[in-house]
Amino acid sequence: MMTISLTTIIAGAVVVLLAILGSLINPFLRSLRFPDNAENEENPAEEETDPTAETAKEKEESLESREPISVIITAHDNLYELEHNLQMFLQQKYPADYQVIVVCQSTDGETQDYLKRMAAENSHLYYTYIPESSRYMSRKKLQITLGVKAAKYEWIILTEPTCTPSNDKWLYTMTRNCQEPNHLVLGYVALEDATKGVRRFDSIRKAFYLLRRAQHSYGYRTHMPNVAFRKSDFMREQGYQGNLEYVRGEYDFLVNKYAAYGDTAVELDCDAWLIHDEPTDKAWHNAHLYLQASRKSLTRAKSMMSLMAMDHLFPHLSLIASLATLAYAILMQDWILTGIAGFALLLLLILRTVIAHKAIKHFDDDISLLKLPFYEYGIIWRNLANKIRYWRADKNDFTSHKL
Repeated sequence: MMTISLTTIIAGAVVVLLAILGSLINPFLRSLRFPDNAENEENPAEEETDPTAETAKEKEESLESREPISVIITAHDNLYELEHNLQMFLQQKYPADYQVIVVCQSTDGETQDYLKRMAAENSHLYYTYIPESSRYMSRKKLQITLGVKAAKYEWIILTEPTCTPSNDKWLYTMTRNCQEPNHLVLGYVALEDATKGVRRFDSIRKAFYLLRRAQHSYGYRTHMPNVAFRKSDFMREQGYQGNLEYVRGEYDFLVNKYAAYGDTAVELDCDAWLIHDEPTDKAWHNAHLYLQASRKSLTRAKSMMSLMAMDHLFPHLSLIASLATLAYAILMQDWILTGIAGFALLLLLILRTVIAHKAIKHFDDDISLLKLPFYEYGIIWRNLANKIRYWRADKNDFTSHKL
């Protein structure tokens, strides 16, 4: 007769409990609020009988009129990207006037020639440039500041030449939140399909942290260049005053400085998405390095970092416990505990994979299901690699205040 030892019972219960906790303590279970357009399309009968449907329809009709808006694009050696992406910004179906302001370098003659030709063909386009030298301030932030000053309208959307709207309804959809009580609107940016799956996964996972925080309390920062803000706020608070020494981090600081409780909207409708060109390895790694440099100057960071640490701790603790128990059980020829440990390991991996797949399919349904566990458990190693790159880098590369 087979007997079950107390050690087997306790160890088995612990690994199963850790597997459950390791699956449920998960950023992908903290859902984002998505538009309910798809539900209305799938249930037209319900929409007709819903007593609030007319109210929703009237609200949508009231939004047919939009406020004029300015779009700022900062360019530096981005002629190729502008040639491929700028046209869609200029072809938006928008019921009010809008302007697209491209701020480039004064020494970039080819880009200026291209913009001059485009401006002659399209009244929405306006361009300006910054001087060749700019001390004590990053060129990127100077470009944004000059663009804001040149903007004719109160609401401004800031983006990059490496991005393009997913369709001609981007501006119309993005601006439906540009009204009281909002002072910031964060939009979604998808990495194009050619981008490595692991990078698309990392970007989506960050969005679940950052966009959800903005939806439920305060905006912390954003890694997505699709941000609407008020010109009056920017000018009153002196733009990037307080973090001018950092070369980059313009989107992070914009959200971190100007977000207040309840005044930040998040627009997740796919019509409001921008598509980002596949980032080069250098651009991808540099973005992480600049974040390492500027993160210490962001407010409201402790709660976010604590949450991320907890989300890493429990799944890794569960994985280690399951593998250690499995190895111990095999060594001791405790086949009951072997089965329990194996079950706990499979439970952890399957649950986390299913949860992640369900959460990210709204943004990207091409990421391989089988690779998701490797993407998730590889995060700490990718983070470690970024920290090592930062430790080895010359810190003067991250500041415009050279010593």
